[in-house]
Amino acid sequence: MNRKKLVVVGGGAAGHKIAHDLSAIMEVTLIDPKTYWEVPMALPRLLVQPDELPARMTFKSFLPDARHVQGYATRIANNSVIVETSNGSETIPFDYAVISTGSRYIDPLIKAEKATELERIAEIEVAHQRLKAARRIVVIGGGPVGVEITAELRETFPKIPVTLVHAADRLLENAPDKFPEWAKKDLESKGVTIILKDLVVEPKLGEQPVDGKIKLKSGRVLDADTVVWAAGAKPLTDFVKTSWPELVEANGLIKTDSYLRLEQHPNIFVAGDVTNLPEGRLAITASFHVVSIVENLKALASKSFAKDTKLKPYAPKVPGKGLGKLMILTLGRNDGLSSLPFGQLRFSFIARNMKSQNMFVGKYRKDLGLNPTKT
Repeated sequence: MNRKKLVVVGGGAAGHKIAHDLSAIMEVTLIDPKTYWEVPMALPRLLVQPDELPARMTFKSFLPDARHVQGYATRIANNSVIVETSNGSETIPFDYAVISTGSRYIDPLIKAEKATELERIAEIEVAHQRLKAARRIVVIGGGPVGVEITAELRETFPKIPVTLVHAADRLLENAPDKFPEWAKKDLESKGVTIILKDLVVEPKLGEQPVDGKIKLKSGRVLDADTVVWAAGAKPLTDFVKTSWPELVEANGLIKTDSYLRLEQHPNIFVAGDVTNLPEGRLAITASFHVVSIVENLKALASKSFAKDTKLKPYAPKVPGKGLGKLMILTLGRNDGLSSLPFGQLRFSFIARNMKSQNMFVGKYRKDLGLNPTKT
């Protein structure tokens, strides 16, 4: 019997694992403009110590039985994905598809976009040298990424003044309720200047200051020769909107049913940051999507007729409830905050042992059958 064709669009936190877990039983094609996956949680550490973690994994290293098409999906129609590659347009048919294209930040430094590992390594090295040589640094964005980057900078470069600018009235406004104050006190105790309820107006989004000055909407002017733009994540769903504009919300999120499928399209699943479910946009959330989608696709792959297959619905991990409470925030190599279903913890033991020491890189490599500590 011919194996079912599965096309996974996007090899990020959810897509790479779905492709890996199903490549033995389905004919898997992964569409991604890069040749590798980089653990996104590792970026704060890589900026201060580029060679410390083997955070990048080539698709060919853990997807030997799948096909990787390096390009951008532009449309989905008639059970096919249209992809633009360096050699032109290609139409890839599927029985099932997964949309897991993730999100993009203002600054592509924050989430890998470079096509090859070597280009990404060079990009991070340039940023590292700029930060290392800076007189003053401003981090823009007080969400989890901005807070973790700020903590790493203070730990590794303690003599360089760091200012964190955030538009909301508190850091980590979408995090568990004790995290904002805990993180603020920790960063301030380490000498970080925190500015809330303000926006950067110069330099322009994603750019570096040319005159050593950062201008805020309030009129305040900061001295800084380097900016880290850790804000402005936007879901990458334009190709879905091109195909079915009515299924993409104004914020770019995709309308998703109770089985993590695209509404009105029972053979197309949706995973990660792009779903419109009431969840946090976190890697842990994507991992729950992976488990659900893989289980249901395995059931579908084993049946001759999809209508005979009973799928298991997915329960959204609502922030602040049950598994929706899960979050680990690092505050350097040996410190961090933990939120578990039974409570929020300030002491560093759990965060240090679960995430802070290697930013989950070892876990992700092991889950893919790769050496946890070596490339």
